[in-house]
Amino acid sequence: MSRLRLNHLTRRFEGMVAVDDLSLEVADGEFLTLLGPSGCGKTTTLRMIAGFLGPDAGDIWFDDRRMTDVPPHRRNTAMVFQSYALFPHMSVAENVGFGLLMRKLPKAESAARVAEALELVSLTGLEDRRPGQLSGGQQQRVALARAIVTRPDILLFDEPLSNLDAKLREKVRVEIRELQRRLRITSIYVTHDQAEALVVSDRIVVMNRGRIEQIGDPDTIYRAPDNAFVADFIGLTNIIEGTLLDDRTVDTPIGRLRIDGGQPLKSTRVKLIWRPEDMKATANGLANRLSGTVRQVIFRGNVTEFTFDVNGHSLRGQLDNDLRPREGETVTLGLDADRIRVVG
Repeated sequence: MSRLRLNHLTRRFEGMVAVDDLSLEVADGEFLTLLGPSGCGKTTTLRMIAGFLGPDAGDIWFDDRRMTDVPPHRRNTAMVFQSYALFPHMSVAENVGFGLLMRKLPKAESAARVAEALELVSLTGLEDRRPGQLSGGQQQRVALARAIVTRPDILLFDEPLSNLDAKLREKVRVEIRELQRRLRITSIYVTHDQAEALVVSDRIVVMNRGRIEQIGDPDTIYRAPDNAFVADFIGLTNIIEGTLLDDRTVDTPIGRLRIDGGQPLKSTRVKLIWRPEDMKATANGLANRLSGTVRQVIFRGNVTEFTFDVNGHSLRGQLDNDLRPREGETVTLGLDADRIRVVG
């Protein structure tokens, strides 16, 4: 395990800034996810940690070792790729043991470590199969076993579940998180999937245009976004602009809304943020009352999502199925002041 420090990393491609003065520290054994839209710099950051790319400025440290100019094969990192990158002509055991072969470990030690890695990913008994004889989920487990068998200081994941179907993706991401907790390997995970990031991470780094927008644990990122970009990127959200009248009242296009006082703000022009599930089917006893016409209803299995129009502004709601509204009807929902996040 290693503590990872990135100090003021910058990387440009043909004059365009991909990573812009990024500083970050990752603790020993932490599972940290770089999350953001395509082109935000997350994969470039991961490749600089691995040594596949060099920064134009800044430094990379593993514990007290400066790794900025150290080649990839001397960094003791391991990468789990989106495409699995398995050798089709090799068996499962040969694929997993390839890194050990390159390191010239004795055959007996290599075989023992391969067996241990396959047991950790529940692939014991499939040692002699070829990748083409495995399911997508099994191939991804082989790629994971190949990464952990070398006992890396830092484990890197480059959107590893993108090629799996939705059901399998949910299963494998839980398995990855459980394995990381058992091994306590410092891990950096890159994804654009918000749900995936919330499930696997100790902390999430939300990136945009090469910069960090917010760092926090999953609950903080979801419940207390620092700005509208983070709120909008993580899950479904409602965002309304308004003018602060006092520390508890904001004038908005959908009416005056009550907020919790004491939120430090630099401007009277603010944005109010809340989640669809924060609105309740009854407005009794709640600070805010929102009434509008239902425009669209979406059945999600365990809940019903819907949009409704309030003074020409579309809001998102979410209710239990037994309270499901119908398109065209008027709904009145309650929203408590402490469920509204105010950002400048």
